[in-house]
Amino acid sequence: MTGTVIVTGGGGVIGRAICARLAESGYTPVAADLEASVPESASFEHDFVVMDVTSTESIRAAVAAVVREGETVAGVVNCAGILRDSFVGELDEAKLDLMFQVNIAGMARVVEATADLVREGGSIVNVGSLTGHFGRFTGASVYGATKAGIAAYTRYLAAELAPRGIRVNNVAPGVIRAPMSPSMARVSGGEEASAAHAMLKRIGEPHEVAEVVEFFISPRSSFVTGQTLLVDGGVVAW
Repeated sequence: MTGTVIVTGGGGVIGRAICARLAESGYTPVAADLEASVPESASFEHDFVVMDVTSTESIRAAVAAVVREGETVAGVVNCAGILRDSFVGELDEAKLDLMFQVNIAGMARVVEATADLVREGGSIVNVGSLTGHFGRFTGASVYGATKAGIAAYTRYLAAELAPRGIRVNNVAPGVIRAPMSPSMARVSGGEEASAAHAMLKRIGEPHEVAEVVEFFISPRSSFVTGQTLLVDGGVVAW
């Protein structure tokens, strides 16, 4: 199956890798993101549309710009997400609200705007995080809660959309090689400390996440739905 795949958060490191992998497989990826999320130095070879997942109006406008009336899409990848540290005693209401608005509510808004466009046999892939499945990153409690919520959301959405022939799965990356935000560095301790958590003793590469996302979008995973697959180098397994 080929066709259009909308990738939210498509301007980020993992999002761009997902777009590149989907294009290699014959899909037409459309990266949807805030313009500010695309580094000036980044090479961007795929269609791009401005989308703010905290705004229903922005999502609808972006979808209308890339999907003509009567057309369908092969899939949607919900990769938009943000991390803000949330140490006990330092809780910031604005950080808390933004993480839920982007990581959980934003995903639901995108699905609301696109589910009717996904063709039978198509796929929705949510991008969660290993932080939803373990607790060793001090200061990532609220972020981890949003990512654990994605796993639950995936299961419920898979059940709801199964009668339409639409599969829904969740890819939960570990620490992936990308410029670390101050919040990520603060909760993880940096790349070296993050690698120590993994059985494979390294952090992941963006293309390693993209491979799994492409598998879930493709018909090769035609009998897989409602699942979370951790791409974390074995962090959660021990």
